[in-house]
Amino acid sequence: MKPERLVYGAGPVGELVARRPRDIHSIWVDPRRAERTTSDPIAAIVVAARAAKIPLEDHKREELDRAVGEGGLHQGVVAWLGAFQYAELDDLIPPVGGEPALLVALDGVEDPRNLGAILRSAYLLGAGGVIIPEHRAAQVTALVSKASAGASELLPIVQVNLARALDELREHGLWRVAVHASPEAQPISSIDGTMPLVLVLGAEGAGVRPLVAKKCDFHAIIPMARDAIGSFNVSVAASLALYEIRRQRSA
Repeated sequence: MKPERLVYGAGPVGELVARRPRDIHSIWVDPRRAERTTSDPIAAIVVAARAAKIPLEDHKREELDRAVGEGGLHQGVVAWLGAFQYAELDDLIPPVGGEPALLVALDGVEDPRNLGAILRSAYLLGAGGVIIPEHRAAQVTALVSKASAGASELLPIVQVNLARALDELREHGLWRVAVHASPEAQPISSIDGTMPLVLVLGAEGAGVRPLVAKKCDFHAIIPMARDAIGSFNVSVAASLALYEIRRQRSA
């Protein structure tokens, strides 16, 4: 299979080498970093890649810069992979008897950095997966993977028709919570976080669309002490909502 995308940066590439070495076609590395001691994270990646028999190629920093594009902070290492493989919605339904489901559904989040930040928080705070729409939304790219610190490679991500997916999740027993301001919204702490949940967050500025909001069983807000500059960024809102659910489940 011809490599079709890349993941860059010490953290994301290191996670890939540790968890999914067979998915990596090759790794490009700045030889100036690779020759250092293993206290350097790039040198440590090289050692681990050799042990996993992943092809390694030395490339000058200028070549790495061109590969990742303007603004890409590769830190001297780039991993080449095939096309991103999205999961199926059924993959996000946990087995009976385990911890109640906790998923995140995004309604048209278009900024790849926001998507990456949400994936990172979802992974760290115990979500079982993230659902994104098929159209008019950010997809998983190298920039998203970098912003997620590699969480995009560790967390199931589903790309579907969002409204239909919410209907299907309700059939599986999940309660749908729209995290946005509405007349019926209650503080997020009032939601029973021990129930199987899918947190639904909307696009930057626009919020959750009315069609999607109608599919939700609850509406919740994150209380703010001040409101002169508007509401939370969507990635921050996702982190706060996920933290509240994790807090309740850990109590």
